[in-house]
Amino acid sequence: MKLIAFIFLIMLASCMKSDLSPEAALKDFVDSRIGAVVDRDFVLERVTGKMLQSFENMSDLDFEKFANMKNIKSESFKILSKSCQENKCFLTYSVSYLTMTDSKTRFSSEVKKIAEMVKSENKWLIADVSNIKTYHESLEPINPLE
Repeated sequence: MKLIAFIFLIMLASCMKSDLSPEAALKDFVDSRIGAVVDRDFVLERVTGKMLQSFENMSDLDFEKFANMKNIKSESFKILSKSCQENKCFLTYSVSYLTMTDSKTRFSSEVKKIAEMVKSENKWLIADVSNIKTYHESLEPINPLE
């Protein structure tokens, strides 16, 4: 009997979506992009409102620049504050990351942002993101001739 209950719990846990909370949906979006290149469908499935409109209207070249984060290495992701109503949340969060070039760390960065999350069909989507603060530190001298 214990074995059946254990198997049921494992199956239940594996079927649960990671976007059941606004924090999980935002973290999944950020983590999935860092160190990778995402396609337009990946982004369009996770956004709504202003964000959806801007990505649909974005040229292929601009989207390619946005989507390519292969040279970024994540350091941390933190939810700093949360303000929610029934189907809308505002999450203040910070992301720290390193910018790499030829496996050498060039910049250390920290950004603080506010994400507006909207629940649509039992799924949390990103409606808007606004920057609060961006901090970049060059870890080696910057050559303006490059």
